[in-house]
Order: sequence, then structure tokens, then C-alpha cells
Amino acid sequence: MNMVKSFLIDLFDGHLIFENDGLKVLVDTGCPVTIGKSTHFDFMGQSYQCMTEFGGKNIAEISTMMGYDIDVFMGMNIIEQFYIQTNYQNKEITFSTEEIPFDSICSTPIIRGRMGEVCIDLTVKGQNVRLALDTGARISYIDENFTNGEPVVETRDDFNPMIGNFSTPIYSMEASICNQTFPVNFGKLPPVMAMPLKMMGIYGAIGFDMFNAFTVLMDFKKNMLSLKCNT
Repeated sequence: MNMVKSFLIDLFDGHLIFENDGLKVLVDTGCPVTIGKSTHFDFMGQSYQCMTEFGGKNIAEISTMMGYDIDVFMGMNIIEQFYIQTNYQNKEITFSTEEIPFDSICSTPIIRGRMGEVCIDLTVKGQNVRLALDTGARISYIDENFTNGEPVVETRDDFNPMIGNFSTPIYSMEASICNQTFPVNFGKLPPVMAMPLKMMGIYGAIGFDMFNAFTVLMDFKKNMLSLKCNT
């Protein structure tokens, strides 16, 4: 039986958060596992396994870093079980066990890596670049070769569960996905994060900016990402 459920999004500082049965859930395609206060998370009629810590950090420590008390950090082990549609303008996320009808303007492949990474290809400064698809990223990131010569518009604070809090310069640029152009505020990843990604052929991450610009359908059965313009 098909199960479809929509939730109101709380876009706290650009993070994709919703509430399920009284639990605050952050959706993060950039994380391969789910982290929770308990070892199980009941969602959409199923019980899913959770880790109580990842990279030496538990959910309380992650909450402290982001400045928001979450109960579940939902990773790809749960996300990939569903068709997921996000609409940041309506502040809504929909999970479905079957395909969601979607009148897209374009679609692009989701590239799945051997280490669990989830990526898409975009065009920045006329060059094709592979970025991690990261719904948990409040700031998008790109390799410094793309930001060289660009003015810094501000400095912002961010965090990563593996390395903690850090600051990054922000560069206001444009990116294109299947010929659709949208504005992006790119940051510069700390070397400790940038180097492992480069070794996998990944040159940053795309997060809030793309999901804010489009209504997005993520199909992890066919590994396709579809977009339509917000109206």
C-alpha cells in the first residue's frame, strides 16, 4: 500500500527540519546514517535503525553546534527508501513510498558513490563541477579554484558534525543545473573536509540555495533529481 505524508518544514537557519510524532527531524542527504537519541526511529509505518553517535558526536552535541534542539538526524539509510519532494516556498516536504506526480522543467542524474556519497553535476563559471547533494547544508560550498578572483561578500559561521564549528568567507555566484540558472552563496570548505572530497572527485556541496530556488523531487529508486520553478 502506498503511503504519502507531507510535513511542515521549519527552515531554521536554512536547515531542513520537520516534526514527526513530537520529534524534531533534520533531513541530511549528506550523511549516510541516521543519528538519534535512541537506537530506533519509527517513521512512515516502519522502524529504522539509528546510531546514537557518529564521528564521535551524539545528537545532543550536534544540536549544540547548530543551535537548535533536534531529536533525529535523518541520513540516507532512511531517505533513500522514499520519493521526496521539497517546496521551500510553501515550507513543505513530502515523503512517498511510490512515485510522486511531478511536472518538471528538467531532470538530472543523482550520482551515488562507493562511500555512500550522493552527488549531482552543475555548471559554475562555464565549467562542469560535481557537488555533494546535501539537504543538511545551510551554506553551499565549492572548491577555491572557482572562487579565486571573486569578492568576499561576508563571513558566516557553520558547523560539521565531524569537525565542529568553523567560519567561511562567502562568495555570491551563479550556478546552472540542466540550463536553469540560480544564485548561490558559496563558502570555502576547510582543508580537512575539502581534501577527502577532492579525492572522490567532489568539489563542494549544494544545499539550501538550490532547494530554495526550485521545488525539488528526489527519486532515489531511479537516482534522478527533478526540478520545477517556484511560483
